[in-house]
Amino acid sequence: MTALMEKIRQEHKSIAEEVSQLFRETHEFLSATTANREEQAKKQAQYLHQFHQNLQQTNREFLTETTKERLAQAQALHQELEQTNREFLTEATKERFAQAQAQAKFLQEFYQELEQTTHEFLAETAKNRTEQAKAQKQYLHQFRQDLFVSIFGTHI
Repeated sequence: MTALMEKIRQEHKSIAEEVSQLFRETHEFLSATTANREEQAKKQAQYLHQFHQNLQQTNREFLTETTKERLAQAQALHQELEQTNREFLTEATKERFAQAQAQAKFLQEFYQELEQTTHEFLAETAKNRTEQAKAQKQYLHQFRQDLFVSIFGTHI
């Protein structure tokens, strides 16, 4: 009986360790994913910043080299490019923000599902262990009574 209880304790401890490990791995995965997304966003922001700076430099050189006759056309083109660039940056920012929100929602839902599944698993395991223990207790009690009857010829 003591060996059985020890075995049950060890199985319970093993399950708890597995759940703990799963929680740590999930946390590490979420942390790594968050860090990766932040790094990607930083790189993209640097790239867009450099792109914007390069575009402005190119526009200045173009305007400097053009003749007075083409100055009006170059200024109009420059304004059009800046507007396009602002719209591109605005749209890219909106898209990245929407993607980040969707990813955050997905990860939150994943975490909640994992937490629910873990909770249900632990509850079901505890219920099964309790039922098994009760059945074994009943079996041992009946075995003891049967043994007592077979030895002494009377019930306890």
